[in-house]
Amino acid sequence: MFWQDSVFRAVPAMCLPMKNNTEIANLIKSFRYAFRGLRHAINNERNMRIHIVVALLVGFFSFLYGLSPGQYAIIFLCFGFVITSEMFNTAIEALVNLESPTYDNLARIAKDVAAGAVFVSAVAAVIVALFTFNDWKRIGQTFLEIGTTPVYLIPFLVIMVIGCFFIFGCNGKVKPQNKKTDNYK
Repeated sequence: MFWQDSVFRAVPAMCLPMKNNTEIANLIKSFRYAFRGLRHAINNERNMRIHIVVALLVGFFSFLYGLSPGQYAIIFLCFGFVITSEMFNTAIEALVNLESPTYDNLARIAKDVAAGAVFVSAVAAVIVALFTFNDWKRIGQTFLEIGTTPVYLIPFLVIMVIGCFFIFGCNGKVKPQNKKTDNYK
C-alpha cells in the first residue's frame, strides 16, 4: 500500500524491525561485549566497586528518606554518570597501557586527567546529594529509623558487610591479554 510504503521511507532504517537472524545475533553479541566490559571494570577496578556499593547504600537510604520521583531521577543519573566516568577511565587507562607500556609523561597526563574526570563526577554527585538530602532533621530521623528497626537495620548491615568484602575482597583481577583476536568483529 502507498501509505505504508511512504511511512517506511520516512523512518530511518535502524528503526525498522530486524529482518534476519544475523542482525539479532549481532545485537546479542553487542550486549555480550557490553556486559563483558562492565564485568571487567567491576573485577579490576576497586573504585568501580566502591561506586556500586555507595550507590546501593544511597539508594537504600533514599528509599527510607522518601525522595520525590524527580529527586530519584537525579540521584540515579548521578549514579550512572559516576559509573560511566569510571568505565571511561578504565578504557583510557587500558589504551594508554597498550600504546605506552613503559613510563611516558604524556601517558601519565592522560591517565591523571581521566582519573580527575572521575573525581569531578564523584564530587558533583556528592554536591547533588547534599542538595537532595538537605533536611538534617529528616536525615537524623532516617538514620534513627534504620538503627532502631530490625527490618531496615539488617539489610543495611548486610549491604555494608557484603559491600566491604565486595570492595576489598574481590581479587578477580583479570590480566588483559594483549594479542590480536577477532573477538570484536
